[in-house]
Amino acid sequence: MSDQTDKLIILLKPFGLTDEESKIYLNLLENNTLGALSISRNLHIGRTKVYRILDKLIEKQLVTQQLDDAGFKFKANHPSQLDLILNKKEIELSNLKKTLPKTLDILKDFIGTNKPESKVLFYRGKEGLSQVNWNLLKTKGEFLSYEVSTADAYMPHNEAEKLRQQLFDKKIYSRSLSNLEKLGTFSSIKEIEKFQKINYISPKIITIKADIFIYNDIYTICHFLEDGDIFCLEMQNATFANLQRQIFENLWSQSTPISKT
Repeated sequence: MSDQTDKLIILLKPFGLTDEESKIYLNLLENNTLGALSISRNLHIGRTKVYRILDKLIEKQLVTQQLDDAGFKFKANHPSQLDLILNKKEIELSNLKKTLPKTLDILKDFIGTNKPESKVLFYRGKEGLSQVNWNLLKTKGEFLSYEVSTADAYMPHNEAEKLRQQLFDKKIYSRSLSNLEKLGTFSSIKEIEKFQKINYISPKIITIKADIFIYNDIYTICHFLEDGDIFCLEMQNATFANLQRQIFENLWSQSTPISKT
């Protein structure tokens, strides 16, 4: 098989053609009209298998079957037929997008139907810390947090901004407690302060050395280890999350809006 054929096979693959389907289609394009036996000899593919592949190519409207005095022959349709395959894929994708919300709702209801109410997940490193931050998009209404610093301390700024934008778009409110006395401008998102409140709390009341998130039935704690590693624990338990929410509210009443620089 030539280098050119190899390249053409790679080009055809995104349109849903297997290597052998591409080989047969290209062989027909090159030779105009062929019988199954000739294709089998040209490509060293068993004739029975050639017929099966030709049926698939006919179904994809890339090959036409013809009958002449010598029997059945096969002819490759013009490559512009690939546009029909693309249109079909676009329609399928559009239909998938329409059914996605309902499918997600059904699958969400199925989650945990045969599992205990409580569960604990563990994450490690900056990737783990990033993941538990993205999990905040599951929040219904508002999440509470204790934060050592803003998300920019462990996530690339553009990723942190993307997360904040999605939280803003979903109208997810947040209240955060921090030992930082001042906080500079960290986001370019307009009106973010309407959804995000950050208060200062004295370390004499509570010293914050870990990032903690409380939302829905979830309580998450992320601790920065001495060797620079990060360990995160995500616990799902309604009773424990509600207890932590009460503790947060008590501390929030002792805090003040953080100074902006």
